[in-house]
Amino acid sequence: MTSLLACALLLGGTLAGCGDLTSSPAAGTFTPKTPGVLTVVTSTLPSPGFWEGTAERPTGGLEYELAKDLADRFGLKSVRIEIEHFHRIIGGQLDGADLALDLITPTAQRARSLAFSTPYLDAAPTVVVRSGQPIPDLDTAQSLRWGAIRGTTFVGIIHSLITPDQPVRLFENSPAMLAALESNQIDAVLFDMPLAVVTARRSGGRLQAAAQLPNPESIAAALPKGSGNVQAVDSAMDAFTNDGTMDHLLKVWVGPSAANAESSIPLLHTLR
Repeated sequence: MTSLLACALLLGGTLAGCGDLTSSPAAGTFTPKTPGVLTVVTSTLPSPGFWEGTAERPTGGLEYELAKDLADRFGLKSVRIEIEHFHRIIGGQLDGADLALDLITPTAQRARSLAFSTPYLDAAPTVVVRSGQPIPDLDTAQSLRWGAIRGTTFVGIIHSLITPDQPVRLFENSPAMLAALESNQIDAVLFDMPLAVVTARRSGGRLQAAAQLPNPESIAAALPKGSGNVQAVDSAMDAFTNDGTMDHLLKVWVGPSAANAESSIPLLHTLR
């Protein structure tokens, strides 16, 4: 993640120091499946810092607030949230939603089933372990019992960069995976850096973000294949990056500790 908090936040929530706050001109036309409503699918709610509350009563989070900003930009009155397994989402099964916001990394394989927006974040895969578990080198990482969420790019990253001694255990969602980590059924998992930081911070000292892997991944909104809304969403994401909206959301929902996460979390040197 690069310069998460490059923009200063003034009292009252006004952004400054980010250039032209009028944002980019809107491009494209957004046509929701339900008139007046932006329907967004995600896999886990609550998800620390990204989706707070419940699907019926969301209370905040970076991706929820991003969805609200998108709805405002498109002139829509409300946001409706749908929940689906991650592996189904990246397989193109959005179940009638306009788009998915779920820390999704675009890949060539996923592009066969989905369309992707301009990225709204870049984040290094980051290792989360129980507190007190150091990962000084690759040999240590390989000896650990790894877990990953089914369908995520982290499954392939663990296999290719870590090559652990034991099979990777797969989970349907992050709460189940984190429960296994905290109960000593597995030893290490991967999250995108901002989620790793906030997950460790909210664990009450039980978890820590121990190492980051090379090659940060881009994170984008996913839309149905062939959607006519891609240009409008691209325009919005570009605007939110340029006018400081994303930096503001990161500061509010992930926290100031994210500002120095790249420099404070050690880099794990891997095989590739």
